[in-house]
Amino acid sequence: FCRCLYFSFSSLGFKFILRMIDLVVKVVASELNEFFRLKFGIKEDRVIISNLVNQDGSPSVKDDNRLILSLVLIQEEKIVNNINQTYSKPVYLNVFLLFSASFNEKLNLDALKFLTAVISFFQNKHTFNKQNTSNLGNGIDKLTFEIFNQSIQEQSNLWSTLGAKYMPSILYKVRILKIDENMLAPDIIDVSNVDRNYE
Repeated sequence: FCRCLYFSFSSLGFKFILRMIDLVVKVVASELNEFFRLKFGIKEDRVIISNLVNQDGSPSVKDDNRLILSLVLIQEEKIVNNINQTYSKPVYLNVFLLFSASFNEKLNLDALKFLTAVISFFQNKHTFNKQNTSNLGNGIDKLTFEIFNQSIQEQSNLWSTLGAKYMPSILYKVRILKIDENMLAPDIIDVSNVDRNYE
């Protein structure tokens, strides 16, 4: 998977792509946690960024009462470009984020409450840009969010691929418009400091 991404996005550099995606996921989690604090009057973060299972198949999140934010797919969106264009083209990405409600059996209603709040949040703020999201960072023009509808079979296949027991969840498709090489260029000298987890 990573090897395919490397060849597809080699014009910008694989590490830069991952850095931008990492930023996007963290911004989403931060925005949702702030929204939950205001809406429900809670102090602790309910949204955590995590895989659903560890490498050995055990649940990666031990605490109940959490909304798990997981990155499940990255794809390049093909944009028709002028054939005479000679400069480096920006990359347009679609990122699929899964929000899974990990609540104990006595708090199933809370699971639905927080998933409903996620839907409400993105209905009211379906676009992130520099004007309404100060921590979006350089290199990304805007993010747009839409629910990605799945059939029962597609949903079953996804959870089977993830290797996790099903939890109440919702999947969002996030369009990243755009990751621009020219905007990222000033950071090239920092490549050696990129998190080695990306290597």
